[in-house]
Amino acid sequence: MDEIYYVIQNSDGDTTVRTCTKEEILKEINEGEIGDVLTQILNSDTNYWGESVLIIKGRMVAPKAEKVITKYNID
Repeated sequence: MDEIYYVIQNSDGDTTVRTCTKEEILKEINEGEIGDVLTQILNSDTNYWGESVLIIKGRMVAPKAEKVITKYNID
């Protein structure tokens, strides 16, 4: 399975999140389509990022419901 990267960026007040392969990201960087890349999140509001891009490597996860039962006993 290929490694997945999530590219998060803001443009004109709209935040976009897209998935890319490593090769796609490197191509975009080399062609100048991706400019400044953030190395830390300075502000959680992407409107303050300017044209900077955040790249996250990994996979999405979702919590799974678990059935939990509490049983009480008394002597």
